[in-house]
Amino acid sequence: MTTHPLSPTDLYHTGIVVPDVETWKIRLTELAGHRWTGTMAADLPVRMADGERVLPLRYAYSLDAPHLELVQEIPGTPWTPAPHLSVHHLGYFCDDLQTTSKRLEEAGFPLEACALVDGTPALFAYHRDPYGLRIEIVDRTLIPDFDAYLRAKAPTWH
Repeated sequence: MTTHPLSPTDLYHTGIVVPDVETWKIRLTELAGHRWTGTMAADLPVRMADGERVLPLRYAYSLDAPHLELVQEIPGTPWTPAPHLSVHHLGYFCDDLQTTSKRLEEAGFPLEACALVDGTPALFAYHRDPYGLRIEIVDRTLIPDFDAYLRAKAPTWH
């Protein structure tokens, strides 16, 4: 086991919360030629500091590295845009969500929000330090091959 809760090689995306995912997919395509997955959506139980809620998450990933994740804004939650649409979070894969989450808390990154499966933290978690740096950890078993995942989520053109 390393002495660090995260590894630089597990950084796989930079997340940006935006007012409208579709608008920003178009804007970033026009600006830099980004290609995107289809916009994905899920109503997901999430635990936050003020309690548990089911949130309507909407997001898309850029197909080309380095990967961007655009996440639809949800007012009153951690999914609120950073000022001037700056980076919202850095996303890392991890092998053990519970252990990595605990190690991040010990490193000064308190838990901000996490998905729940059967009332237990699972899938992903957000940790945020007092200066505002937000880290998302994602259970690696959810997406063992990120490139294949992106290809499967890409729209097909005929």
